[in-house]
Amino acid sequence: MDYRARQAAARQRLEGAGVEALVVAHLPNIRYLTGFSGSNALLLLEAAGAWLYTDGRYREQAKQEVREAKVEIPPKGDLWKAAAQRARRRRRVGMEAEHVTLAQSARWRENWAGNGKNLMPLRGEIEALRAVKEREEITAIQRAVELASSGFAKLTAKLRPGMKETAAAGWLEYQLRLAGAEGLAFETILAGGAHGALVHAHPGGERLPERGFVVVDYGVRLGGYCSDMTRTLHLGEPSRKARAVYAAVLEAQQAAMAAVKPGVACAAVDRAARRVIAKAGWGGYFPHSTGHGVGLEIHEAPRLGAASKERLAAGQVITIEPGVYIPGWGGVRIEDVVVVTERGAEGLTPTPKQLLQL
Repeated sequence: MDYRARQAAARQRLEGAGVEALVVAHLPNIRYLTGFSGSNALLLLEAAGAWLYTDGRYREQAKQEVREAKVEIPPKGDLWKAAAQRARRRRRVGMEAEHVTLAQSARWRENWAGNGKNLMPLRGEIEALRAVKEREEITAIQRAVELASSGFAKLTAKLRPGMKETAAAGWLEYQLRLAGAEGLAFETILAGGAHGALVHAHPGGERLPERGFVVVDYGVRLGGYCSDMTRTLHLGEPSRKARAVYAAVLEAQQAAMAAVKPGVACAAVDRAARRVIAKAGWGGYFPHSTGHGVGLEIHEAPRLGAASKERLAAGQVITIEPGVYIPGWGGVRIEDVVVVTERGAEGLTPTPKQLLQL
């Protein structure tokens, strides 16, 4: 990863925002700028350099991981005091408004000589850089996607009616760990029958139905990067309604993927999927956006929703995941990870999408 280039791009954004330094508190942003993967850190980014503050637990890890920043271990682990004192001569400092608590902000002010009015709340400055991925990042995401996909066939060989959702989800997660996953990208969703009508259903004590859909949405972390996929399979013979709903969701996903191109409005991709589902008669049962960015976090910019003002750019990695959720009956969602290229959407998820009956 080219941390020097990333920091240079970040400094250009700071100059445009009219600040002399940026306090980076969001750990994924710190990792993006320096490579540090610990759970406690603060980064001060200035024109003259970068300083990463962490505690003694991470002394050796920081030596191994951190690039293009000087590592400091403040006495008593007071990261905010140390960073504020370093920036004491800076009169206009930016701070990640969405990632800093009131207590942290107060601690900064206690130790910073600048005027409080010149502490500038900034939003999304580093996230905007992260939205377009480097080739090395895309490769890392692809590896995570492929590892996660490898677990699906094992799961389908294991699933059976009457199996508890928690048991099925736990078995899948164990297989992913055995395959080399560093961890889960988010809490696995595995829900059968009517429970699948909850968009973010948590696996519970419910047993999988003799006949009905099972929604499986999961992802892994590998090399720090996330994967995300959803497949919906059917236990027993699908009804005519089940086939129709599945066909509508699959067509919607294909329509959305066909709409993906650099410069296209994210809202237009969402409309492409929504239009198909509405035409099939299920428009009132698609309550979430069509997709989102994926990278160091499972949800990143851009957001592919009806109200989004963003436009796609080559190099972004996004999900395409339309769904239909009918209360008391069940749900269907199909999700792939794709790269936005100059030619359109390049799919990374290798798992087949035809209706699978077990």
